[in-house]
Amino acid sequence: MSSELEDKIVSSLVDERLPCLVAFDVAGEVKVGRRQVGDAANRLKIRVVDCQLGCFDSKKATHDDLVGKQISRAVIDTVESCLVGGSLPCAVAFKVAETLKVTPREVGDAATRQKIKISRCQLGCFP
Repeated sequence: MSSELEDKIVSSLVDERLPCLVAFDVAGEVKVGRRQVGDAANRLKIRVVDCQLGCFDSKKATHDDLVGKQISRAVIDTVESCLVGGSLPCAVAFKVAETLKVTPREVGDAATRQKIKISRCQLGCFP
């Protein structure tokens, strides 16, 4: 399985990097857990980029891209109600997005606006 997974990752690269969304797709296509894709990318020394929640975006760290951006009160309230140990796990953020029918990035932006840390990346990129 490892060779099939690694081959799929390598064939799915965009500019020699693995976008988060593509990594999720690879997991589904090869029928492995998302963490396995992240672990394989690490073994191959391939960088995961373009986090769907916006966690790897340098602008996100400074909050510049959120100035004046409208974020739904429902998203903010739901994010705040779903915290685990003071942070929002990645998988929970995706469930919130699915439940509220918004993009994962909107959930990530709501967390950022509230100064809530996203934790437990499903690909293993951060704890």
